[in-house]
Amino acid sequence: MRLSRFLPILLLCHCVFASVCHAEDTKGKFILTVLNIPDVQRGAGLAIVLQMPGGQTWLYDTGSGYPAEQGWAGDFNTGRDLIVPFLKERGITELEGVLISHAHYDHFGGLIWLKDNFPVKHLIDSGYEFPGISSPNYSGELRHYSLLRDEFKKRGIYREAHAGDQLLLDDQLQIEVLAPPKGFFANPEGAVRAPNDPPAHYLVNSNSLGIRIQHGSVVFYLPGDIQSEDIDMSLLPSLDLAKIKCNVLIAPGHGIHGSVKFAEATHPEVSIASAFPRYARGLKSTPELRAVGAKTYVTGLNGWVRVTSDGKTYTTEAEHPDAK
Repeated sequence: MRLSRFLPILLLCHCVFASVCHAEDTKGKFILTVLNIPDVQRGAGLAIVLQMPGGQTWLYDTGSGYPAEQGWAGDFNTGRDLIVPFLKERGITELEGVLISHAHYDHFGGLIWLKDNFPVKHLIDSGYEFPGISSPNYSGELRHYSLLRDEFKKRGIYREAHAGDQLLLDDQLQIEVLAPPKGFFANPEGAVRAPNDPPAHYLVNSNSLGIRIQHGSVVFYLPGDIQSEDIDMSLLPSLDLAKIKCNVLIAPGHGIHGSVKFAEATHPEVSIASAFPRYARGLKSTPELRAVGAKTYVTGLNGWVRVTSDGKTYTTEAEHPDAK
């Protein structure tokens, strides 16, 4: 009898076995994966998949998705082209929710596609609305996010979160919002901004939803895109610095931003920056974090980066682990 007659059955058995093994491998573990976003010559991009110990999946930011006259800039949307393939490969059929750090297309653009094409059950953000006047590009971007947020509000599946709030996303995780405060951060007195850094950029960045995730004794800190001036003059003075000491840090502002004080306070063992190859070797945060002993990863060099915690220890993997 020919073996080819049994190949479909064998393949099915292999797929079922692989799925079972994957479920056993991930049960009780917290897995954070920073995706490697292609350069579409806009923004920088951040999309993090959070696979919870209890089996649900959340996203922290959804990467780039810049609407164009026809489709998407660069014919790329992170939700369609990276996130959903990643989820389907792992048998994940829905997102329990999405946390959006702030209203720039390189962080929420993927959600524009996801909300209409993949089940998303909740949205959490800081609720920040930029109060000033901005250029047409920024005003259109910020307005687009407000409309997207309103869709989730109307469905009753939106939550606004501020410093001090606890997010009960999984029984085995302690998740605390560290920023922004309920009254939000303003432009700190004495801060000097570059001409190409308008308030619709830096104020929206400074009010990123920053969260601390603790799985047993392993701590992760995701601060969003807050910029160097606002880290030193607004964020650090507002915090109990013991709370931001962490094992794993997502470098603020794609690693373009940071500060010596921030590196010393967080003192991570591992830092991960989501940045394109053209930025990767000139990031401000890299030498600062290496100086306190951190192993630094940059997606533009290392590809995707994954951290797996069992609550006692953690392991770090990367697509290209030895790239520097």
